[in-house]
Amino acid sequence: MKKTHLFLLLALFLAFGLQVTAQERVIYDQYHFNYYLINPAVAGADKCSHLMLTTKNNWIGIDGPTTQTLSFRTRSRTRNVGLGGYVYNDKTPSFNNMGAQLTFAYHIPMSNGGRYSRNLLLDRQLSFGVSIKAAQLSYDSHQTIDPADESYSETAPNANFGMYYTSYGFFAGASVTNMIPFRLRNTGLQEPIDPATVFLFFGKGFNLGSDRIFEPSVNFNYNSFNNKQVELNLKYEQNNSFDDFGFWTQLSYRHNIDEGSGQAISLIPIAGFRTGKVQLAYAFNVTLNGLASYNLGTHEFMLAYTFCVPTRFCR
Repeated sequence: MKKTHLFLLLALFLAFGLQVTAQERVIYDQYHFNYYLINPAVAGADKCSHLMLTTKNNWIGIDGPTTQTLSFRTRSRTRNVGLGGYVYNDKTPSFNNMGAQLTFAYHIPMSNGGRYSRNLLLDRQLSFGVSIKAAQLSYDSHQTIDPADESYSETAPNANFGMYYTSYGFFAGASVTNMIPFRLRNTGLQEPIDPATVFLFFGKGFNLGSDRIFEPSVNFNYNSFNNKQVELNLKYEQNNSFDDFGFWTQLSYRHNIDEGSGQAISLIPIAGFRTGKVQLAYAFNVTLNGLASYNLGTHEFMLAYTFCVPTRFCR
């Protein structure tokens, strides 16, 4: 049975890799604690409901964009259905991108008795999810030194699809976002404003005893312009659901390989803690080349509330 699951997972990864060739960059540094932002199948994948607020200030010192996201995901009373949604706002001095997403997910428990047992077991599970979303895109030249007097606003619909698999500490996901090749009619741009994106990730949590877990993971995404992004993550957490306090730390190495524009490298230390059902975390993204001498890094804060005390920090 385990070999069958692994074969299925590899087949899913290959299918995504062969059929989709465009991508958008990961804009969050703490999406490892909320994979729902890049994969709709994660909505309702565990028993807890999660409300998360993320705010990010990019490239401090050079007037970079700011991004805020509020997300919610839950498992319905039918137990195998997950629901989710989020709203976001991404703003620069002249350009603003705001939107929302709604998600439906279906989960197939694979542990013994998991589908029909009153005490639902989620040690092994395969999940599928689909999202519909819309973005409101606007531009105003009055906010910049652009001599042209112009502005526009346009609504862009889109859709996401994802799969997510967990098995006794191992987890993996594959998703495609922005599946509709929508182009802005008012600008004449030839490329989609939100190109389709492939996200692949996998990792494994190792129990060290005394409520301590060490979790390495790998994330990868790419596009048709031969731009690739790989991220290596090492996370340590200590958490006991019977206590009012837990904490985690993580170190991420992100490598962007862009055709014709060099290679951007970032180092991202992350730290967070839980008190009761509330979680607070901070990430600092420092660029090791490129813009390193022109900005003071990127700061991101996450505030979360779980409607049960989690046995481990959420993905």
